[in-house]
Amino acid sequence: MQELKIYSVSDSYIEYLRQYNSNVYSNKVGNRTHTRKYIGVVIEIAGYKYYIPMSSPKETDYQVAGNQKVIKKSIIPIIRMAVKNSKGEKELKGTLRISHMIPVPENELELFNLDNEADSEYKDLVQNEVIFIRKNREKIIANAQLLYKQKKNNDQTAGYVKSALDYAELERLCDKYKSR
Repeated sequence: MQELKIYSVSDSYIEYLRQYNSNVYSNKVGNRTHTRKYIGVVIEIAGYKYYIPMSSPKETDYQVAGNQKVIKKSIIPIIRMAVKNSKGEKELKGTLRISHMIPVPENELELFNLDNEADSEYKDLVQNEVIFIRKNREKIIANAQLLYKQKKNNDQTAGYVKSALDYAELERLCDKYKSR
């Protein structure tokens, strides 16, 4: 089984894809916090290295239940990385956006080295996310493979398939980029 590691993708490759598909997440070259790019996990699907971007929690990741705000359950295109805090309460650390995964040439991936992270708060956050990812590796891979298959087969029975990126088009762009 493949071990999931944290990576970033080169700015040049992201900008290349965004020329053709503006829904590919930007590395936010002009307005990064602490010069950080997006980070994510990489899995292999159909001979491609697929990068699944991680994202910060959003209001849409919560719902109101009675008088409490609770974390929504994970769904196939979005895995919510919730971990128990020191009080034993679930806390949302971030999400894995499977619907926005992209194929990336191996030489455009950079392994994220947590030891080089100077911001201790951010380092702690990423460590918690890594623990979640390792515990949920099989679910992450299964969801990614299912969404990939549904999108490639143009299965529109689930609404989330329509909003997922076009993996076939992105693979063509990836191949074109590699042959430059």
